[in-house]
Amino acid sequence: MLQEKRLCILAAELSELDIFERLLFYADSQLRLLQCFQAVIEHGSNWLSTELATAYLSKCESNTGSRDPLIQLGLRLGGFLNEAGWYADAQRVLLQCRDLCQAQPQTTYYKRLTLECCHRLLNTQSAYCCFPAAAETYALALKLLGLEPQASGQLPDGPIAVGDTCDKALQTECDDTEQAGVAGGGRAAACTRGAWGGAALAARLCKEFSALFFVRCDYGAAHAWSLRALALLDDWTPPRITVEVLRACGKACVVKRRFAAAGLLVRQAVALARAHFGPRHPRTAAALLDYGFYLLNVDSITHSVAVYEEALGTLRRVFGRSSLHVATAQEDLAYALYVLEYSSGLFYKARDHAERAIRIIENLVPADHLLLASAKRVKALILEEIALDTPAGQDISEPSLLEESESLHKAALALSMMAFGEKNVQTAKHYGNLGRLYQSMQKFQDAEAMHLKAIAIKEELLGAEDYEVGLSVGHLASLYNYHMNMHLAAEKLYLRSISISLKLFGERYSGLEYDYRGLVHVFTKLKRHESAAHYDRLLQHWHALREESKAEQQPALGSEQVMPLAELQAALFAHND
Repeated sequence: MLQEKRLCILAAELSELDIFERLLFYADSQLRLLQCFQAVIEHGSNWLSTELATAYLSKCESNTGSRDPLIQLGLRLGGFLNEAGWYADAQRVLLQCRDLCQAQPQTTYYKRLTLECCHRLLNTQSAYCCFPAAAETYALALKLLGLEPQASGQLPDGPIAVGDTCDKALQTECDDTEQAGVAGGGRAAACTRGAWGGAALAARLCKEFSALFFVRCDYGAAHAWSLRALALLDDWTPPRITVEVLRACGKACVVKRRFAAAGLLVRQAVALARAHFGPRHPRTAAALLDYGFYLLNVDSITHSVAVYEEALGTLRRVFGRSSLHVATAQEDLAYALYVLEYSSGLFYKARDHAERAIRIIENLVPADHLLLASAKRVKALILEEIALDTPAGQDISEPSLLEESESLHKAALALSMMAFGEKNVQTAKHYGNLGRLYQSMQKFQDAEAMHLKAIAIKEELLGAEDYEVGLSVGHLASLYNYHMNMHLAAEKLYLRSISISLKLFGERYSGLEYDYRGLVHVFTKLKRHESAAHYDRLLQHWHALREESKAEQQPALGSEQVMPLAELQAALFAHND
């Protein structure tokens, strides 16, 4: 029906829960089902996800028989809606499924099913920024695993110890070889299957704990949980779980500035995803988005753009043009293009992707949803640069680009404050962005106040030598240098920013250009000409190194080779020690 474009009939068929349930059993055809599902939604059946979720809840209320089939259906349907990007409806289904599990006698079997539900719920709630609900799911999962709440560092050492702890927590006095059967071969089979084992189950949940802390910007906890998940993998772990763990660990290593480990992890995630799912699968695209994130952070901007473009193309083929997955990829690509074209001033392609991302998100989530904050931030940065590159008298738009940028930055800050509060890295970034904008708008006192706020929050949360701190310090130095004639203060800040950049990235880092140029200007104003000449030479040396870097190639896309898991773990844990 999809090939024949009979989308109205297809929508009617897919909206029948009994039919959809049968389709969910065909795991090998899930990619095709995703394409059919999204195609009918884009055709106009945007009620389909809600219809299925509502039908599931009604079925649960009216059912008077065994709850096991409903639980199995809830796990499958909730997992599918989550993977399709319809998070609100996925959460409705999975919360009902969790309640069904907890209403049963708390045997090992039902505890494991509850944990399976927690795994899917955490994935959904993290992606949809439902942080209070995610905190409840996190606490429940920890309780069922027998682990201390709020203490990722309190896990028993080693994968065997963690797996044993989980197994002991799940044990009950009930006999798990009860006679009632379930889909897939009975409770005993379900409880002894490899994917249900204590270590494997703990690995999946530790990965979700890491993802939750990552989106909440608690990068230390995200890194700790991801390493626990990585340690729990073995040769029997399904490839999908392994890919997800490698991705989570790789992203955590990026934000912790452990780039050697991050590069190895994200490339392995891409290699395994390509090998197992194929190059045009959304899970491969998700791994590519993480690879692009890594490349962007190691200053390989051109390669990052290429990776993001491949990921976006794959996601569009599967989900069309009206999906949160597509919006996320467009936002990532918009920011990478913004960084790439920062020197050229050719921001129109970046602006187009940012505006497309915002339109998609606005059509799919409430107006005050946190998912809008990041996309609005990216567009605001782009508009600011376009405004600065526009000759006087040519900006005839109302409101002006700078005013629109300010409105977007303030909206993003308000959403971040509502979700995280002030003491959060994302909130600090929004303060810093406003500081740069106010500098462009010649509101210098306001700019200084915003930069100082950003620095104070980042230092408190990340430490004095973090990359984010160095970035904000460099921005404040620029304000003092070019607009407030505070050259001695600017000198100290530039030197601090340079020290952080050299320590983390080396002497080829792109951001060093602005600090070196700034110091040349500072020392010229202070009539310290020898120092100005010294930093001018460093700037020329930097340019030469950057030219050399252009000839160096990142590994070609598709050339990644899968490394044996034990070898990968040994390399990473030796590096971590």
